Amino acid sequence: MATFSVYQKKRGAIFIFFTLLFIMLFAGCGKEKSSSDPDVVAVYDGGQITRKEVEDNIENLVQRVAPDMIEQIKNKEVYKRLIQSMAVDQMVKAKIKEKKLDKKDNIKHALKHISEEININEMHSRAHDSKIKVSQTDIKIYYENNRETFKKRPLNEVKEDIRDILQEKKETEYFKSYMEDLKKNAVITREDRLLKVPVPSKTDLKIFFEENRTKYGGPKKSYSDVKDQVLTDLSKKKEHKWFKQNKNRTLFTIHGKRHTVGEFYEEFNELAFSEQEKYQTYDSKIDLLERIIQRLLVVEDTYDQMLDTETKEEVSHAREDILKQLLHQEEVDDKLEIKDDQVKAYYEQHKKEFKKPPRVRISYIRIGFGQTDDEGQRAKLKVKEAYKKLKPGFFKKGASFENIAMEYSEDPETAKNGGKLDKWISEGENIIEEISSHRFHEKVTGLSKDEISSPFQFNGSWYIVMVKERKEPEQVTYEDARDHIKEALLQQKHEELTYGMGETLLKQANLIIFDDIIESMLKNK
Repeated sequence: MATFSVYQKKRGAIFIFFTLLFIMLFAGCGKEKSSSDPDVVAVYDGGQITRKEVEDNIENLVQRVAPDMIEQIKNKEVYKRLIQSMAVDQMVKAKIKEKKLDKKDNIKHALKHISEEININEMHSRAHDSKIKVSQTDIKIYYENNRETFKKRPLNEVKEDIRDILQEKKETEYFKSYMEDLKKNAVITREDRLLKVPVPSKTDLKIFFEENRTKYGGPKKSYSDVKDQVLTDLSKKKEHKWFKQNKNRTLFTIHGKRHTVGEFYEEFNELAFSEQEKYQTYDSKIDLLERIIQRLLVVEDTYDQMLDTETKEEVSHAREDILKQLLHQEEVDDKLEIKDDQVKAYYEQHKKEFKKPPRVRISYIRIGFGQTDDEGQRAKLKVKEAYKKLKPGFFKKGASFENIAMEYSEDPETAKNGGKLDKWISEGENIIEEISSHRFHEKVTGLSKDEISSPFQFNGSWYIVMVKERKEPEQVTYEDARDHIKEALLQQKHEELTYGMGETLLKQANLIIFDDIIESMLKNK
C-alpha cells in the first residue's frame, strides 16, 4: 500500500520525463528517408512506429499537456521530436528487459501491489456506482427527520451536506457487510503467536546498556537515565532478529494459500515510519495482520471480475511506470554525487553573488484607483494632496507621515497605526511571489532611511512609502549557502545525466524517420 502511494506521487513526474523528453533532444537526430509503407512513420533497431501510434500520442499529448496548443503541436518539427521520444521509450523498455528489473526482489512486491490497488479502487468505484447510491427520496426523508439540526434552512441549501452524510453511512454499512460475508465464506488459518516477539528481560537490557555505553553518553550516564531508550533500541533489535529467524514459517493461510512471517514483516517495513510507530505492540501487530488479511480477501474476490480490458491496461501502464522510475533511479539518481570540495569551489567562484538583498521596514499610504474614470481621477488628486502635505517644498516642514497615513490611507490594517508595516521587505527567494511583487520591492528597497517615495502605482492602488529602518546587503556565509549550492549542483547534474541517458538511448535506436509520411499526415489534418 505504501509503495503504491509513493508510485502515485511520482507518476506525473515520470510521465513528463519520458513523454516530453523529446523537448530536450535536438531535432537533428534521426535520418530522413522515404517509406515504402504509408502506415510506417519511422523504424528503429528492433521495431517500427506506425502512423496510428503517432496520432494517438499526439492526441494524448494535446489532452494531457496542452489542450489549448493544438495548432502549435501539430507541425512537422513537433511530430519528429515526438517520434524520437517514442523511440527512446521503446529503448527504455528494452533496457528494463535487458537488466531484468522486474525480477528484483525489492520491486516484485511493489509490482504486485499495483494490480491489487487498482483492482480495489475499481471495485470501490463500481460499488459506489451501483450499490451505494443516495436517492433524492433518501435525502428528503433524512431532512424531514432532522429538521431541528438544520435550524430551518431550506432543503436546497443543505441537500449536498445530507448527501455526504448518507453516502458515508451507506459506504460504512456496505463495506462492513461485504467484509463479514468474505470472512464467513473464507477458509482461514492463523498462527498469531508468531507475531509475539520475546520481551527483553532486565538482565538483557543491562547487558545491552553496558555493551553500548558510548552510544548512551558514556560513564556520565547511568542505566536508569537512559533505560527507556535502551528498551526501545533492544526491542527493535530483538524484533528484527525474531522476524528474520521465523521468516519462512506460515503465519496464515487463505483457502490453502500460505503467507509467511517474512511477507508480513515486509509489509510492515513498507509502511511510513509514522505508521510503523502505531504497530509496535503485539496487539497492534494483530490489528495490522487483520488489515492485511482483509485486503487479501478483497483482492481475491475482485481479481477475476475486475481485470477487464480497461483495468488490465491500467495495470500494465502502472507497472511500466514503476520500472521506468527504477531504471531512472539506477541510471541517474544513484549516480548523483556532489562532494564538499565542489560546493566550496563553487561558493568561492561566485561569492559576490551570495549576498542577502537590502531589507527595509516601511510605513505606507495606499489609495485605491476605484472602479470608474471619475474615481480614478479623485484617487490621483487625493494622492497628490497627501504627498504635497508630506513634501511641501523647500524651507517648509512636511507633516508627520503617521498623521497623513491615518488621514488619507485606505488600507484598513495599517492606516490606524500610521501606515506602519511590521515585517521586513526585501526581494524574496520564491520566484512566483517575487514576480508579482518585484515592482513594489524595486521602488522601496532603493530608499534611504527616513526617505519618502514619490507616489507610484502598484496592483490597482497609489502608494507613498517611507522607510523607517534599513539593512544593507550582507554577505552570505559558506555555512549558510552550502546546502543551497549543493542542491543546485545536484539538480544541474541530474539534468545532465538525464539528458545524457536520453541522448545515448536515441543513438542506440538508429532511428530513421520518414519525412514524406509525416507530411502526408499533416496534409490530412
